Amino acid sequence: MEYVFLLSLLISLIIVLLPKKWTVNTCDTIGIQKFHKMPTPRIGGVPIFIAFRAGVWLIPDTRDLFTLFFIASTPIFVGGLIEDITAKASPKQRMLMTIISIVIAFYWMDIDIRELGFSLSDYLLNYNILALLFTLLVVGGAVNSINIIDGYNGLMPGYSIFVLLAIAYVANKFGDIQIVQLSLLFATSLSAIFIFNFPFGKIFIGDAGAYFTGFTTAIIGLMLGSRNNEISHWFLLLLFIYPLFETVFSMYRKKIKRNMSPILPDGLHLHMLIYKRLIKNRRFKNNQTLGNSMTSIFLWLLSSISIIPALIWHENQTILIVFVFIFMVIYVVIYRRLVRFKFL
Repeated sequence: MEYVFLLSLLISLIIVLLPKKWTVNTCDTIGIQKFHKMPTPRIGGVPIFIAFRAGVWLIPDTRDLFTLFFIASTPIFVGGLIEDITAKASPKQRMLMTIISIVIAFYWMDIDIRELGFSLSDYLLNYNILALLFTLLVVGGAVNSINIIDGYNGLMPGYSIFVLLAIAYVANKFGDIQIVQLSLLFATSLSAIFIFNFPFGKIFIGDAGAYFTGFTTAIIGLMLGSRNNEISHWFLLLLFIYPLFETVFSMYRKKIKRNMSPILPDGLHLHMLIYKRLIKNRRFKNNQTLGNSMTSIFLWLLSSISIIPALIWHENQTILIVFVFIFMVIYVVIYRRLVRFKFL
């Protein structure tokens, strides 16, 4: 694990030290969703991608998965990287690359969702086309939701590390050493760049890193569930409920409440509202970087409401479902306290 950390750390350091004209695109600070003032490299996905690939290849127990992971994740990573470098990849183009990666994983890696614990849904998911569509929905949702919460120092990588450690913990309980190794490898790859991203925001993960992180974390989680039938798929859903519900809620807010395209960015995500409240406080208004980082800490604590119960009750589907709804209620209550919002 040490060499994975050092490789990711070294590549991240090189990117930070390189002249900004080589690592920053001209649109870096433009957009309602952008809160940083200084142009900052957005290609933090590169060290994560390279370090994880090296780790999978060099550890004997995971080497058999190297080609599968490499081919499945390359389209989604490349689609995000083009956007990070040129800012010219359209949402449809990136969505197509995401679909290609998920389809490859579905047919070549046998990554699918065929059980939800209900007789009707499980019967329908026996049909390949329905299983594929549902897997596209869930994994694609995880990918895009992880990208949505990437915008504040440390928020996305910190949250993803927590999720990966939770997967590793449960995998270890079931003796699934390969999943433990994959989870820890990826968490280690993320932790190196986390040092540069939090709290001072010297480098950002970018679309490539966010897409790759969401895709790989979801794939590792689904592998754990498919290899250990005692673990409910609701375990993974509860782990991802924060970014997934953020995505669903924002789509509802934009399309139904604001009559705008759900794929257009706005400034009303929960993390943005928390940040705006923080910098109104005299303690943070003169240090927006500190307010940025405090936003991430608050949302890490919020996500623990889902991650901790998932760890404890990973085999109990009923409790997992209950906590999914508990989290959604808490999210909505916090959102309504921050902004006047009515559902109808």
